[in-house]
Amino acid sequence: MSTAARTSIDGTRRRWVIGILVAIVALLILLGALSGFYVNILFFREIGQSGVFWTVFWSKLVLGLIFGAIFFILLLANLIIVQRLAPRFRVFSPEQEVIDRYRRAFAPYARYLVPAFAAVISLFVGAAASGQWKTFLLWRSSGGVTFGQADPLFGRDPSYYIFTLPFQKFVQGWFFSALVGITVIVGITHYLTGGIRTQTSGERVTPQVKAHLSVLLGLIVLVKAWGYYLGKFDLLGSERGVVTGASYTDIHAQKPALQLLVFVAVICALLFLVNIRFRGWALPAVGIGLLGVVSFGVGGLVPAAVQKFSVDPQEFQKEQVYIIRNMNATKFAFGLDKIGLSSASPTVTVPSSVGGQDTATLDQATLDNIRLWNPSALRLNYDALQRLQQYYEFSDVDVDRYPIGGNVTQVMLSAREVVQNGIPGAKTWQNTHLVYTHGYGAVANAVNTVTTTGGPDFIVSDIPPTGTSIDLNRKKGSELYYGERQPDVPYLIVDTKQRELNYPQGTSQVFTTYSGKGGIPIGSFFRRLVFAYRYRDINLMISGLIDNNSKILIYRDLNERVQKVAPFLKYDKDPYSVIAGGNLYYIWDAYTTTNLYPYSERANLADATGNDLSGSANYIRNSVKVVMNGYDGTLRFYVVDQTDPLIRVWENAFPHLFTDASKAPLEIQQHFRYPEDLLMTQAYEFKTYHLKPSEAQTFYNGDRAWAIPNALAIAPESTTSSTVTPFRPYYVVSRLPGSDSEHFVLFEPFSPPSRTNMVAFLAAGSDGFSTTQQGTDPGNYGQLTALQFPANGNVLGPTQARNLINQDPTTSTQISLLSQRGSQVQFGDLLIVPVEDSFLYVQPIYIASSQANPIPQLKLVDVVNGSQVSLGATLQTALGTALGTQTGGTCPDGSAPPCPPPTGQTVEQLLAQALKHFQNADAALKQGDLATYQAEIKAGEALVKQANDLAAGTGTGGTGTGGTPTPTPTGSPTPSSTASP
Repeated sequence: MSTAARTSIDGTRRRWVIGILVAIVALLILLGALSGFYVNILFFREIGQSGVFWTVFWSKLVLGLIFGAIFFILLLANLIIVQRLAPRFRVFSPEQEVIDRYRRAFAPYARYLVPAFAAVISLFVGAAASGQWKTFLLWRSSGGVTFGQADPLFGRDPSYYIFTLPFQKFVQGWFFSALVGITVIVGITHYLTGGIRTQTSGERVTPQVKAHLSVLLGLIVLVKAWGYYLGKFDLLGSERGVVTGASYTDIHAQKPALQLLVFVAVICALLFLVNIRFRGWALPAVGIGLLGVVSFGVGGLVPAAVQKFSVDPQEFQKEQVYIIRNMNATKFAFGLDKIGLSSASPTVTVPSSVGGQDTATLDQATLDNIRLWNPSALRLNYDALQRLQQYYEFSDVDVDRYPIGGNVTQVMLSAREVVQNGIPGAKTWQNTHLVYTHGYGAVANAVNTVTTTGGPDFIVSDIPPTGTSIDLNRKKGSELYYGERQPDVPYLIVDTKQRELNYPQGTSQVFTTYSGKGGIPIGSFFRRLVFAYRYRDINLMISGLIDNNSKILIYRDLNERVQKVAPFLKYDKDPYSVIAGGNLYYIWDAYTTTNLYPYSERANLADATGNDLSGSANYIRNSVKVVMNGYDGTLRFYVVDQTDPLIRVWENAFPHLFTDASKAPLEIQQHFRYPEDLLMTQAYEFKTYHLKPSEAQTFYNGDRAWAIPNALAIAPESTTSSTVTPFRPYYVVSRLPGSDSEHFVLFEPFSPPSRTNMVAFLAAGSDGFSTTQQGTDPGNYGQLTALQFPANGNVLGPTQARNLINQDPTTSTQISLLSQRGSQVQFGDLLIVPVEDSFLYVQPIYIASSQANPIPQLKLVDVVNGSQVSLGATLQTALGTALGTQTGGTCPDGSAPPCPPPTGQTVEQLLAQALKHFQNADAALKQGDLATYQAEIKAGEALVKQANDLAAGTGTGGTGTGGTPTPTPTGSPTPSSTASP
């Protein structure tokens, strides 16, 4: 065989090998796409939302096909024109020689390659356009949905700017980009076909090419004119003036400039079209120059000059009407227009009695629901005391309310979820996917109760769950296959030949078999093949434990499951678990938001919510409550605000996805609560927009703006170092002004800028949601109530209350005493509790080991009433002292004061602690911090007195402010009575 023949055979073989490899890669890519597509179909079918999947799919496909086809037609038509305009005769040159070589190689295949090239480019263009499916659906589904208002500039309903204008701008922007791209491709192709020559001494562009390019450039400018027309509507979101919205300059200079630019752009486009006849560059140059001059001069310089020389010297007078428009729009867009703002003059202290009755009796429901547990500290207790097995975990701790003993009681609750990474022994495929399939039960405790050792007093605990206050079904209520936690494995297989571990019981184990509606049947060979390829797991194919009854559970965490179904909503950071009807559910607040509401101020959601939410919005509604069953993963999207036009449009788009909240089970409705992130966003805007439109001058001056106060979290083992964080709203049971009874409300205080007193508060009613709820009681769900205080008085803010606690000598002494022998002091949340016509401030204090895996225990509670700080070993003791219903407290051992000195403390230790306080006082004095100096001196003197008492054998220690007891560190040895200094 000749060398040439052998080379030919080798080349053929290489081409076959390459072709086979390419085919295999293409097949794998296709299988991956199809398997994902098929799995998604099965998932949406599982949850009963196939309509959502197909609506989104067809929307993407229609957009992709329409815009891809339009681009294909435009590009192919222009490329065919390029071929027909290619000059037949060309002047020879080195440049032309290269082009001719290209033409000879390309020409025989042009009839195939040109359409193929256009099709490939159009495929990518169509895919990019399909990403606008949300904009398309909002436009297509918005028919008949309005806000019932008209903007003051153009007289259009806001629905036009939110639903229709975005799609129009997308179409305009798409055509502009498409024409620019086609023009570039056409220019390059004309060069390759010889219509454009850069190195010739004669005419470099043929007349035919000039005409062709003139048409394309004229169309580009015409589409730009459409963009100028649509651009005038963007003025309603302009940020040029004092506030968001069309300002004086926008209306009197920018709007006329845009109208002029539309006219000039149309003229410029006509000049390009006229140039088809003249086929020169003079007319296009005149048009482009005119458009540039008008754009720079009228569109840029004139508005800047109007702003500088006409508006800035008398800004308020020029902008007043537009400020009022912004105030009205912002109040509506953030729901601030429904806030009942009233004034009050709180008393300095909470009285011990009102009308002859004890305050503690009148406000018993409020005082009984003061939250002593910080969620982070409580979760450590849950992990240490109720995790029970290493393959369980608590994601977070949630606050809700339950009827217990006939009373509304705040409860903290967390579900016990499964952690496959915590499986003991070998983490085999069988164990991780078939045996350890679910978590079990939940843990709950009332917010204000503790055990004698300072731990949480559980009302639901253990496995199987015990407790009669809240009923949790032992089967479908306790077995948790779905939850908040991101799972360690992407899927589970249930109802197999392998029984699932339910929970350990003594030395044995209890097994179960899943019987819920969740899961996708996986018994057939084809489905096992699809899922095996999808998850790259051959065990799904070869395992003999999977039979015809088996089901696969996918997308088991709440976030992924919900986001897959409704990615067009924005979700609260913190979903919460509830027990209702004996079952465990997860409730997640969802928001409709937009940046396009006319004249409304934009809020940076990360700043407003402490990074809970992202992006920005100038309109927000909590229109949907998502409820997921922890046993079968069932999802329900309950619409709780039918007045929101955005959710009504999404209901039109997905008619079978949403359910009216009135159809939710009553036991679920009763657990709907006003979301924290929404109130934080509203408070972020309300601190500026609490003023009436008639107070536009005051709004402009900014002298009555409020601020969100700081909540100081004191670092362990220190009373001086601190970390500043924004004060987050919290749930409280309280009787607000205008109400005759206590309600479950969400509470957020305000302070003046750069000051620490409290000037107002905002409360959101969170009592059980009901679609038939009437009236304006502050406790009704969604009812917003704000109370502002006189500017010439002082109501303690959280920072001031914390400062009083810090400089209380008894508190300082107790912290020093507790911070011994490897322990550290931790502070809970400082709570402001409305009581009668004033406020109490409650500060829980925990002690925890400084070693790994601490178990925080509640040891002390500070209550601030006016300027008095009362410290107690229990909340009841501190409240009794603060309200004057008892004289002195009780000691940790239950005896009456004076309390014995803390066991385990020698005279030397007490004096060493006193010396440390005196050193801190000296350092504070050098820094000019007199408050800290005084507090440290008092703390040191108290310790010296205790040391003297101990040395004298009197056995009495100081009781501090309000007769507060001295705590006894747990586990400390009894000191020798013969200790000497």
